[in-house]
Amino acid sequence: MGKKIVYKSLGVLLSAAMLCGCGAQGNMGNIGGDAGTSASIIEASTTLASTTDVNVTLFSEDVTEESVNKVKDAWQRLNEVVSLSDVEIGIGPSGKQIKRDGLVNFTEKEISADNFYEVFTDKCTDLAYWKTVGLTEYAFGYTPVNTEDQVKEYLDKREEKTLPLFALYFFEEFSEESDLQMSRDCAYYLTRYALDKYSFNDFSVNDHRGEWLADLGSTGNFRFDEIDELVEAATAVKSQTGATVKCAGNIWDITEVEWLKTVDDVYCLLYEAEEGIQNLCKRIAAESDIYTEESFHKSVQITLTDKGELSTYRDGVIRLLHPITFVHEYIHHTLNYSFKEGWIAEGLAVYYSRDYEEAYVRGHNMFGDSFQKWYEEGIIDDESMAKMEQDGAAEYELTIVDYYQKLREKDKDQNNQYTCYEYANGLTDLSFFGTETRENLKHIKTIRDVYDIAGSMEKMDDLGFDLTYQAAMVITEDLIAKYGLDSLVESSGSFEKDFGMTSDEYIRNYIDNKMYMHFIED
Repeated sequence: MGKKIVYKSLGVLLSAAMLCGCGAQGNMGNIGGDAGTSASIIEASTTLASTTDVNVTLFSEDVTEESVNKVKDAWQRLNEVVSLSDVEIGIGPSGKQIKRDGLVNFTEKEISADNFYEVFTDKCTDLAYWKTVGLTEYAFGYTPVNTEDQVKEYLDKREEKTLPLFALYFFEEFSEESDLQMSRDCAYYLTRYALDKYSFNDFSVNDHRGEWLADLGSTGNFRFDEIDELVEAATAVKSQTGATVKCAGNIWDITEVEWLKTVDDVYCLLYEAEEGIQNLCKRIAAESDIYTEESFHKSVQITLTDKGELSTYRDGVIRLLHPITFVHEYIHHTLNYSFKEGWIAEGLAVYYSRDYEEAYVRGHNMFGDSFQKWYEEGIIDDESMAKMEQDGAAEYELTIVDYYQKLREKDKDQNNQYTCYEYANGLTDLSFFGTETRENLKHIKTIRDVYDIAGSMEKMDDLGFDLTYQAAMVITEDLIAKYGLDSLVESSGSFEKDFGMTSDEYIRNYIDNKMYMHFIED
């Protein structure tokens, strides 16, 4: 479930962002999307054999000679680049796919399509999408629109740190025509460079973009790490509302939303999400004797939205309102506790997503001048102060500033503004918990408030639901420090059985004895 925080005087800073709570590839459209049929229901089966070319098995009596010749021609041309001697080729009924081990089957619908050669290359090889495009262009006589020097100039001016070779760069729905053409030409020249110098087997498993760029004299500083490799290997098919992308086991429904404007935005979303998952898995594995990185990693489906107030997770699907909330919701998918103690579920999600959110806020320049003046320098403008005093929020907000600065001073060598801000909010909430000041602050959203917005819970009286998300994080962190993460993972489902007292008793004791103050004390 998502979270909703931040006093309105921070303006646009973080406020909206903090609401938390496979088909074939690329421009091939719905390749592989037709319903399968077994060989047992085939009306006819005929094999056309030749000692000089490929055998083509026909699974229908009405396959045209034109289709057979087109497939054989494609085989001969691609076979000049990559050995296809072990490939078994079949042509099935026009609307059905034949499923059989070792068989590469085509329908007449695919054969007659404009992108047939890409379809053919895709089915006969196992390559990242851009390599499929480049190999098709290389084998089938592609003529680039742009010269290699023009591609180099385009890349050198590119602001992103990656080459435009992710599958959606080749979708007209996501790229301008000129950019799409640059992606195709980039794929062609890079493939040509690699295949002219190395074998196909080498090309299929290695990446030579660094050599190619150096050979061109490019000044671009492009990143290509293991996560870039995963994103570039993502498959994509067109959907009614956009595209469905399968990346590193996760399925993303990429639709048109206000916060995702370009294909570069999509690439960044996928990269940061996968990086966040990998870092999270490493952290959990380091803290748990139960989980390894592999066992904690679980695939999930993500649907993008710009409707509603919250990102949410339910039944294996994340409904994502903003990228910053992704890891928070992913943790709900992978790490949980008794539903009755929802405050722990949220505490875990906030605690373990903070590194990702810190990196996101910093990487996307979400700290504005108002944040710098207000929190770092303690300078609050007269208008904001007057508004806080009118709302009875001045003491509460000034305490956040005070705690923030103490946390920053304590960890002054770390670049952790966002994390300090989260903890300052949590500590302040605990300091004012149960007071009239806090009860009168309408902008404070508790876990109960957010769950009510999402409509995902019955009314519960447990004290934990009256905490803010950040306050739940603080207590949950201490719970983990005292008992270990595995004490929550292996829970019996009852807080009292797990820890010897009710959660209300635990929280009340924690607050009354100000046990949270160790976060800001030396």
